[in-house]
Amino acid sequence: MTTKAMQRFVNDPDDIVDETVAGFVKAHGDLVRRDPANPRVVVSRFAPQQGKVGIVTGGGSGHEPAFVGYTGRNLVDAVAIGELFSSPTAKSFADAIRAADGGAGVAVLYGNYAGDNMNVRMAAEMVADDGIAVATVVANDDVCSAPASERAKRRGVAGEIFMWKIGAARAAQGGTLAEVQAAAQQAIDACRSVGVGLGPCTLPAVGHPNFQIAPGTMEVGIGHHGEPGARVEALKTADQVADDMLSIVLEDHALPEGTEVAVLVSGLGATPVNELYVLYDRIETGLEGAGLRVHRAFVGNYFTSLEMVGATLTVMALTAETKALLDMECAAPGLIVTGPAVPPVGAVIAGHRRGAATARDAGTPRAPEATGTPRLALTDAAGVVQDLAAVIIANKAHLSEIDGLIGDGDHGINMAKGFGRAAERLSAQSLDQAFLVLSDVLMSEIGGSMGPLYGFMFRDMGRAVQGRRAIDAEGFSVMLRAGLAGVTATGGAQPGDKTLIDCLVPAVEAFDAAIPQGFPAALAAMAQAARQGRDSTVDMVAKLGRAARLGERSRGVPDAGATSCALILTALGDSVARRLSVP
Repeated sequence: MTTKAMQRFVNDPDDIVDETVAGFVKAHGDLVRRDPANPRVVVSRFAPQQGKVGIVTGGGSGHEPAFVGYTGRNLVDAVAIGELFSSPTAKSFADAIRAADGGAGVAVLYGNYAGDNMNVRMAAEMVADDGIAVATVVANDDVCSAPASERAKRRGVAGEIFMWKIGAARAAQGGTLAEVQAAAQQAIDACRSVGVGLGPCTLPAVGHPNFQIAPGTMEVGIGHHGEPGARVEALKTADQVADDMLSIVLEDHALPEGTEVAVLVSGLGATPVNELYVLYDRIETGLEGAGLRVHRAFVGNYFTSLEMVGATLTVMALTAETKALLDMECAAPGLIVTGPAVPPVGAVIAGHRRGAATARDAGTPRAPEATGTPRLALTDAAGVVQDLAAVIIANKAHLSEIDGLIGDGDHGINMAKGFGRAAERLSAQSLDQAFLVLSDVLMSEIGGSMGPLYGFMFRDMGRAVQGRRAIDAEGFSVMLRAGLAGVTATGGAQPGDKTLIDCLVPAVEAFDAAIPQGFPAALAAMAQAARQGRDSTVDMVAKLGRAARLGERSRGVPDAGATSCALILTALGDSVARRLSVP
């Protein structure tokens, strides 16, 4: 029975493992089934397969999704399930081996713990009479559990996941038992892991923590069952913890620069996932600083320890062979891989900075090279974007205040963040490059509705003048209209909807109408029309966005997007006017 100190979803603590397995099989019946011969064995719906090497693992409960959660397609074929933090019985391992056997032998891949070692050895003897060939690989990736000179004594921790993934993929390829064993061994040999604990866990049957971590301290090198780590020290910031974990792993790994790696950051059960991403952010930065390249990263609760607070880090060095095996698709409750890793979004955006074309780019009008005077030299005009950023940052509070009246109040904050970051990343760039840098930041880092709207506006403006040395008033008009088209295609707003379109459309039209009066006059007309367009939104009822839900209550307040657009166009006009020259 439960106690006051242990507020948990438990019936009888003695039944929790069987009830966990029952719920797990019901929830994931498309991938797994219970072995009719043994309720403590869960089998993949895709196993056994005739002529394929079977993959078996097993371990104590309480580490979910390990071990049972890695049963599925192109992963583990059968899992032996033990009591909380205890090895499965020899009989369960033997039954799992029999359930996974397709006639080509079975590879048992498990962690280096005394109970598991004994029970797997006995299970192999038990199935020998059935004519099943068994090969084993023992995970020993926990750096802090023994020195490198005694690696055979190290514990197996989250590196087991990579061992299962690589071994199972080789089996799915049709590898022999010896080849599967070799692949799994290669994977675990390439893994180094470390854990940091911030708080203990409680076995339901005990009702209180079986070890202690004092407030304000952390256990570095802790095991998945609360085994003591290398040292206890004062709690550090997330970045300092990440640096320590990475240092421990890399000092033991000694990887040459240029090595590709797979990284796994797993919570221990009670660590919020957002904190795991904070750790990973620093870890990847550290890996890159060490000259290593991350091919795949896994961040989440992959190998837990009831409700322990903490995290583990595993780094696996990849070869061409293990990289391909890691990328093979698989499906299990605890892990899904859909195929080869794809470049991150940032790499795709960078492709646009380098001039990579898309279908949308292909339709962007191109400004002609300047023939009239005065004209704007583009090759050293990144300062225009600096000027835009300065105006937005100076009006951050004003924009957020306006937005807060009929919106969520974050317009100025996000706009200032986006424009400010872009300004910091500019160098002596041409105007088209500066616009594309600004577009990248707005679309990838500020979000909301203004991110894509202004992002596509500046991207299409940059595309319109890309490769040009200078533009005159006609070229500036083409650039403006490209930006307007980008906003219209992205947001779908029309004049009168109380959006930035109510500022942008009249500004573009005013510029074009004033071109006969000269470039400077057209810029001034654009700015004046932009401000009038902003003011016109005061008497409008919002038809799009959050404010549209307010109906008539949205009347009487200027639109925040139209206000920022007026600031941008006014600053754009002033900045360009100062840079006009006559060749």
